[in-house]
Amino acid sequence: MMNILIPHKDLLRKIGGIVWTVCVSLVITSCGSGSGTTETGVNQAGFSPDVPNCSSPPSNSVYLCRNEGKSTGDLIAIDVRLNTDSPVFGAAFDVTLDPSVVKAARKEDQSIDFSPPDLPLAQEGPPVWKHLFVTLKEGQEDTLIIGASRGKGIEPLTGSIPVVTLKFKTPSGKTPLSFSNNSLINPAGQPMELFKDQWYGGYLTP
Repeated sequence: MMNILIPHKDLLRKIGGIVWTVCVSLVITSCGSGSGTTETGVNQAGFSPDVPNCSSPPSNSVYLCRNEGKSTGDLIAIDVRLNTDSPVFGAAFDVTLDPSVVKAARKEDQSIDFSPPDLPLAQEGPPVWKHLFVTLKEGQEDTLIIGASRGKGIEPLTGSIPVVTLKFKTPSGKTPLSFSNNSLINPAGQPMELFKDQWYGGYLTP
């Protein structure tokens, strides 16, 4: 996995040779009524996604779903997933939260705790994303910056695609997770207009 630097002063993101200007990214914040719930175990935090059925999301959408396998008693894991009819080469977006209610989990070295997409045991070839990063926005505990890229020479993706698994401490109350500064990138390096109104957040609960 390759670390990717984010030059904060210039507000640029560089992933797999493509430079995106954050300030001109499509800005959509979607976090609705949180309809639909997922089953949770005893003493585990819950998550209610905006997409009622995470196994059948709308076409050309980005959404959040609970990852049961990576959640524990004091940690809730949330998958960011992409459902696309058109080829996707990369993604850059923020996930916003209320740091007074919930915090992103950290590893022992204090970096953000996240997981790349799981691959089927029989799969061969490159990973889902050659380049993947998750970091807190400099000086802000309420914004996670996420970027992913297939990498030069790797075929773009279509269909149901896992992007990243984010991990959060059990919240102290019900609190939203929402998207902002959203961009999905096509093989030509251009933002995909198909997705601009279909970024779905959700709610964490204790």
